[in-house]
Amino acid sequence: RYLHHTEEFLKENPNMCGYNTPSLNTRQDLLFNEIPNLGKEAATKAIKQWGFETSKITHLIFCTTSNLHVPGPDYHLTNLLGLSPSINRLMMYQQGCSGGGTALRLAKDVAENNKDSRVLVVCCEMTSSLFRGPHEGHVGS
Repeated sequence: RYLHHTEEFLKENPNMCGYNTPSLNTRQDLLFNEIPNLGKEAATKAIKQWGFETSKITHLIFCTTSNLHVPGPDYHLTNLLGLSPSINRLMMYQQGCSGGGTALRLAKDVAENNKDSRVLVVCCEMTSSLFRGPHEGHVGS
């Protein structure tokens, strides 16, 4: 867990600091780049704990509500981790709060029904869409 919005980032992107300033493109650009990077951080830790080579991974399930691009973060994560381009990938978008559980359920099904499969599940969220500057009329925001 970390906050990507450093002072430097906010100075470079002042539209992120306003209460209702147009910033959709800035937010989408951030998510496009950072969701796969954040997923790589988590996946690298999990793979290290697992103790095997990434070449043993047969399936990748990636879940996010934060990003909607094609090719998706699953494709970019495959490249970032050096996974085989022929790995079986499943990209899940817009699953909301139940996405992680759904991804694990799918991984269980894949593992049980595909002999010798090794499934990597990555669920990654960034709430940059909720980040905004203060407003005198909405003190609680």
